[in-house]
Amino acid sequence: MKNKLKWIAPAALVLLTVGCGSPNAGTNVSGNGTGDSSNNQPVTLRFAWWGTQPRVDLTTKVIDMYEKLHPNVTIQPEYSSWDGYFQKMNAEAAGNNLPDILTQNFDNNLGSYASQNLMANLKPYTDSKKIDTTKISPSLLQDGTVNGQLYAIPIAINALTVLYNEDLLKQAGLQDPSNSWTWDDLATMSQTVHQKLGIYGLRTLDASVLPTFYFRQNSELFYSKDGKSLGFQAQTLVNYWKYNLALIKNGASPNLDYVQQITSTGLSSEPMNLGKAAFDIRWSNQASGMSNGGKETIKLAPLPGPNADQGMYLKPASLLSISKSSKHPDQAADFINFFINNIDAGKILGTERGIPVSSDVRTAVKPTITNPIDQATFDYVDYVTGHSTAADQVFPSKGAQVQQALIDENEKVLYSTETPEQGAQNFINKANTLLKQ
Repeated sequence: MKNKLKWIAPAALVLLTVGCGSPNAGTNVSGNGTGDSSNNQPVTLRFAWWGTQPRVDLTTKVIDMYEKLHPNVTIQPEYSSWDGYFQKMNAEAAGNNLPDILTQNFDNNLGSYASQNLMANLKPYTDSKKIDTTKISPSLLQDGTVNGQLYAIPIAINALTVLYNEDLLKQAGLQDPSNSWTWDDLATMSQTVHQKLGIYGLRTLDASVLPTFYFRQNSELFYSKDGKSLGFQAQTLVNYWKYNLALIKNGASPNLDYVQQITSTGLSSEPMNLGKAAFDIRWSNQASGMSNGGKETIKLAPLPGPNADQGMYLKPASLLSISKSSKHPDQAADFINFFINNIDAGKILGTERGIPVSSDVRTAVKPTITNPIDQATFDYVDYVTGHSTAADQVFPSKGAQVQQALIDENEKVLYSTETPEQGAQNFINKANTLLKQ
C-alpha cells in the first residue's frame, strides 16, 4: 500500500507505511477492478470506516490489491473506533470535506445524510453495472434506499444474536438456550450464573441496539410508518428498562459506571471477553471478537421470545456511500464494486464485517472459513434468514437526534435519577418534538 494518511481516533493523525501485497486478480470478472481509472491520471480516494485493528489489517490488504490493479490510484484510509466515527463524519460534512467513500451504518445517520444531500445517488452506477448488484438480494439493496434514491450499497449481512459462553453455562449447571427461550429464561439463567460463579450473567443491555427488536417483537415499531412520530407505547419502553434494572440490582448485569469505563476501550475489555459474563447481545459479526482470541467457547443463540421471529431481522452490517463532493465518483464506484464482488477480496475480508453480501462471494468464502465461531456465524445468519421479518426502513431526518435522546434518557434511568416511567415519557416528548420539526 502506498504511503497514506490515516486517522486512528477523531483527534489523532499518524503516517503509516505498509508494504504492498501481490493480488490474485482476475478470479471474478465483475469485481476485478478493471473499471475507470480516470485516463490513468493520478487519483486519490479517501475511504473512511470504523473498526478495530483486525478490520484495519484486512481492509488494508484489499486496498493493496486494488492499487496493484490501478497503479495511478491511491486509496487513503481514514479509520477510527465506532465511538466517535460519526462525530468525525459530521464535522467533515459541515466543512464540505467528507471522504470520497464513507462507511454508513443502517440507522438514522443514513436518513440524516440523505436529507442533507451529502451523498451521491448510486442508481446510475447499479443500472450500468459499474457497481454490479445482481448477486445482492433486492431487499438488502432496499436498505440503502432513502426516499426512492439509492445512497448506499450494503457490503455484509448481520443479525442480532445472544452470544453465550458454553463452558460457563456448564459450570453453572445450565444447558444451552433453546431457539424458543424467553426473556424470563435469560433472566433466570443470568441470575443462576451470577449466584453460582460470582460473575455477571448478562452484559447490560445496549440502548442503541436492542429497543428496535424489543418493540418489533411486541408488535410495535420504533417509528410510525410515516416517520413523523414514535411507533410504540410508553409501557413497552418502561418494561425494557425495568428488565435491565432488575438484573443490575441483583448483580447479574454490570452497572452503568462499569459499562462506560469499558466502552471506549473496545471489545477486549468486555466482560465476556474476559470470561466474566456468560451472555452478551451483539451483532453476529462480533462473535469471534468476543471469544478472547478463541480461548472462550462462544456460541450464538437467537434473541429471546415470545415472538422472536417477529422481532428478528437481517441488517446490512455496514454500507458504502460516495460523497456528493467527491471529485472522482466513477473511480469510487469502481472501488466499491471491487470491494463487494471480487472473490479474492472477499476471502481476505471473510466474516469480520459480517456475512458477504454477494451470493457468489458467500459461496466462495464459506468453505475457506476454518474458525468454528465464524462457521457458526454463517449458520446462524442462515437460520435468521428463515426466522425473521423485513427490517424497518424508516429513517427520519432527525433520527440521529432521536437516538441520542434515547441514549441520554437510558443513562438517567440506569443511574436511577429518573424512574423508567419518567424516562419513557421524557423521551417520547423529546422525540415527537424532534420528529415534527
